[in-house]
Amino acid sequence: MTLNYLLIGKRIKTARKAKGYSQAELSEIIDLSAGYMSYIETGSKKPSLETLMGIANALEVTVDELLFDSMLSDHAIASLEVEKILSDCSAYERAVIIDSAQAIKESLRTSKHLLAINPDFNYTDY
Repeated sequence: MTLNYLLIGKRIKTARKAKGYSQAELSEIIDLSAGYMSYIETGSKKPSLETLMGIANALEVTVDELLFDSMLSDHAIASLEVEKILSDCSAYERAVIIDSAQAIKESLRTSKHLLAINPDFNYTDY
């Protein structure tokens, strides 16, 4: 499990707007650059605990309100990673990557018996 920084950033943005602050105003209050605040709100940067506490205090919300239900499952993380990989691909590139991934999955499943026979199996020797 890992934190969903995109969701945390959206909660920060919502709380900031509810207080009537611009990114520049909030960043000045907590002594951060407006650019860094933008990165936090878009989930591009991970705020430190100290920064998160400063944001929560400035917005008069609890850290728990910003973090609540922001854990991602391994499946959700994988989906986000795949989405990120495919985001700038052409239709052709996406099709090739998806076909390749399916072929790898099938190969892994058909070769699984090798691990049962030899737990120390090294795929690089195969």
